[in-house]
Amino acid sequence: MLTWYSKYRSRSGCLTCRARRVKCDETHPTCKACSKKNRPCQWEEPHTKFKDYRPGGASSSKFATGGTDDENEARDNLDGADGENGEDEDEEMDGADGIGERSRSQSISQRNIRKNSQTDGVLDSPYSSAPSASAQGFSAPPYYVNKVEDTRGHVSMETFLAQESQMDQHPLGTAGHAAEPIPLTHEEALLVHHYTEHIGRWLDCTDATDQFTLGVPEKITLCSVLRHAVIALAARHSRNDSVADAAYQRCISLLILRLNEEAASHDETLLCAIVILHFYEQLSVPSSVGLEDEQHLAGCSAIIRSSQGHHFVDPSAPTLREAAFWVYVRQCIHKATINQQPLDIDFSLQLHPTPSSMRDAHPLARLRLETAWSNQMAWNLARVVNFCYDGNEVYGDMLSRMQQWEELWELVHTWMRDRPAGFNPIYQGPVDDSCSFPNTWFTADWHAVSFCYYHFACIMLLRFRPHSDSVVHDGYRLSETDHQILSHAQAICGAAKSSKEAVPLAITVRHTVFIWGPLVSSEKQRKEIIEILADFERDHVWPTAWLINALRNEWDMSGASTASSPMKQ
Repeated sequence: MLTWYSKYRSRSGCLTCRARRVKCDETHPTCKACSKKNRPCQWEEPHTKFKDYRPGGASSSKFATGGTDDENEARDNLDGADGENGEDEDEEMDGADGIGERSRSQSISQRNIRKNSQTDGVLDSPYSSAPSASAQGFSAPPYYVNKVEDTRGHVSMETFLAQESQMDQHPLGTAGHAAEPIPLTHEEALLVHHYTEHIGRWLDCTDATDQFTLGVPEKITLCSVLRHAVIALAARHSRNDSVADAAYQRCISLLILRLNEEAASHDETLLCAIVILHFYEQLSVPSSVGLEDEQHLAGCSAIIRSSQGHHFVDPSAPTLREAAFWVYVRQCIHKATINQQPLDIDFSLQLHPTPSSMRDAHPLARLRLETAWSNQMAWNLARVVNFCYDGNEVYGDMLSRMQQWEELWELVHTWMRDRPAGFNPIYQGPVDDSCSFPNTWFTADWHAVSFCYYHFACIMLLRFRPHSDSVVHDGYRLSETDHQILSHAQAICGAAKSSKEAVPLAITVRHTVFIWGPLVSSEKQRKEIIEILADFERDHVWPTAWLINALRNEWDMSGASTASSPMKQ
């Protein structure tokens, strides 16, 4: 089994470096990384946290500013900052179940903003320094980053706020919510279309009703946070990095304001925005590193826990909020396998109704039923991964642990036996000369994902079966268990290679290969695994170079690059 060791990142670096997941030298007032890249070097104020916030009455000074509610509330928050650079502190945001979740907040000195505005010479138009329409053949996009620096090398935050005011000049019901739909610009519409064509299916991979593909675009015209999150992810996926960075910065600024609101924990649009931001986070990691901070999952967990008024969750995901919960579950599975840690999920939750109990004669009920069966498999996998990494194998009662293992094994195989016939592959061909993995095709993404999750769960249970010894496979014969693990891994690879457009299948390969990769001895299979990972990064911007380098080193393949590999046996 492969493991990796990441370099410790500073927990007291500037907010900009932490958001971009780069090492900060903590030089004040502008660190070297920000100075070199001409980015705003922002520092967190001391003792900041997301707190319950109850908006008071509207003040005359607030409305005198003439901006949007988002912008005006941002100004009000800025007025309260003391302007001192502080150490990073994580504060706990308590959920309804008493479990604290770490959340981060940031404050920006109004005094520094005023200084920047004096030296930056910010013009009335936030796009004044963008290439002209005549020179480029089109108007400047609304997400153009106006990089004007002051004498200290800062990019004025006022520039970002000014751009935000140009984007969101509209009446709002609450901070970040428009009373009436705000039309998309042409550039925004192109990115939202890219999201619906390519990215929505990532989030809907266990949802037959496609709520993130169909429902989210309807809501972005009413919610600025969700709007910027979608545009940031779509721009990153289409390799439009300047637009992605600007949209991400706006989204985070508004998200911080929204999380201060009392109703934040019950706002499904915030939950959707956070899980979308997590995908953005994963695509933004340098390919040579591949390690993710995954800071947004903590915020997602806090919202889910604090709003949990009961102990049941519907696997058929009838609402967008519940659909977002299942996206979060899948993201937690990926995080847990990469970091080899338990999942941040309340497993006291019960699935209700269970898929096997659902009966409905309506023709469209099949979509709800298949969603429930697919999410049931995701929940089974989450329980399996949590069992494997909960640490109880060292101190727990081995007899009790073996009983838990047997229950999970039966749970996984019961799902495989009882699932609807539509989940079966429409074709599963044998290995041939052209491919070392079986061709496996399905009629829907959720069928393919559930198939891979079943094999994923089997791999984990076989690898972490109690009483089994961890054997170093270096020139030794593989055990029967090893051959079983490889059989399940080949099924996952076959499905991923047969349906390259189904991104969650490649994600499953990426997040499981460190478990079964060392067992692969076939040169042909090794090359095809590397091909799957390389195509994944080429087609979908998902960083895999670090993993490819690690596998090449593990397999002692010629031309291996060792400089950036974080994994070693």
